[in-house]
Amino acid sequence: MDPGGSIGAAPAPLAGVRVLDLTRLLPGALATRKLADLGAEVVKVEEPGRGDYLRSIPPLVGGEGLMHLVLNRGKKSIALDYRTEEGLALLDRLALAADVLVEVSRPGRLADFGIDLEDLRRRHPRLVICSVSAYGQTGPLATLPAHGLNIDAYAGWLTTEEHEGRHRIASGIFTSVAVELGGLNAALAVLAALLQARTTGEGAWIDVSCWDAAAEATRLRLAHFAATGEDLFDIRALGPMYDVYQAADGKPVIFGALERKFWKLFCHGVGRPDLADRWQGSGAVQFESDDSLRTELDAIFALAPAREWTERFVAWGVPGAEILDPADLLDHPQMAARGLISHRPGERIPDIADPARWIGQAGGSGDGRPGVHRGSSPALGQHTDEIVQGWLGAAVATD
Repeated sequence: MDPGGSIGAAPAPLAGVRVLDLTRLLPGALATRKLADLGAEVVKVEEPGRGDYLRSIPPLVGGEGLMHLVLNRGKKSIALDYRTEEGLALLDRLALAADVLVEVSRPGRLADFGIDLEDLRRRHPRLVICSVSAYGQTGPLATLPAHGLNIDAYAGWLTTEEHEGRHRIASGIFTSVAVELGGLNAALAVLAALLQARTTGEGAWIDVSCWDAAAEATRLRLAHFAATGEDLFDIRALGPMYDVYQAADGKPVIFGALERKFWKLFCHGVGRPDLADRWQGSGAVQFESDDSLRTELDAIFALAPAREWTERFVAWGVPGAEILDPADLLDHPQMAARGLISHRPGERIPDIADPARWIGQAGGSGDGRPGVHRGSSPALGQHTDEIVQGWLGAAVATD
């Protein structure tokens, strides 16, 4: 099967799955967007008049929040105030018609509004509930409010730098590790619970902590600390065969010929077979340092521009590449070849598809990526009548 086929219709393995989305801000929007990308009918429950805060948080594009436009594509919006008796009753009916309910709040907050998740589970055993929070439903930090970088800091991920005598968040941080990993883990857990519900008839209540997700991602350091009481080695200790060098145009290039076979290919490619004997490792991977070899490599990489080094690495089959900024990716040939970004007529915001790609879709439609042309982000309350009629079979006033 040709892995490089044209991008066809978006796959929809979750077609027919109903998701009631009670989330606001991040990372719930990411989790439910993943489900929408995969074909689920995601209904976003929003406060009448205001909606999700993401709608108004800068940066704005055409007067709408960029995060809203990107993270709520393909969803439907219903305006519903569950702080009222009528709104709460309608929400309950929708929950009983749903397959999945996703919420983001501090533990106990929904109960303050009269939403009893335990009771809902008893009345709807097949329902999958996913509660996403900063620090989880239990523990001393459970009720601590947090934004993404707060969680990153407490999980050991936030990088700071000194500026004018004080610590500041390091430049170049555009997203939160905890938010990204929390949203992705939530979507993955929901998929597993859906499979269980379809197989056994038993749903689940899933507790997803963004802090747990970020802390678990330091698994190697945690395991090493637990086993030895010492920190894991610094990546820079791997030596000159896995490091950053400056190309002839002043741009950085990362080199990664840790394995002996790649080192030999590199030495042959640059016309320096004599360097092949400078290998110091006792096995297949080099983990020892040689500063004199680093000096040799500095001189070699200074002979060609960064883009040319990438081309050479591809030709030689050696791990390495120029170091790009995110802005460089938009026009990169790899981006075009992978079909990761597409544009719909009249839309300013492109579709940035899911990283998973379905190869060889049925019906000769070529390859497919979740999220491609799933639809724009919804206007506030745009689908209220449609959802109430479609899910409940009745017209219900919600304002």
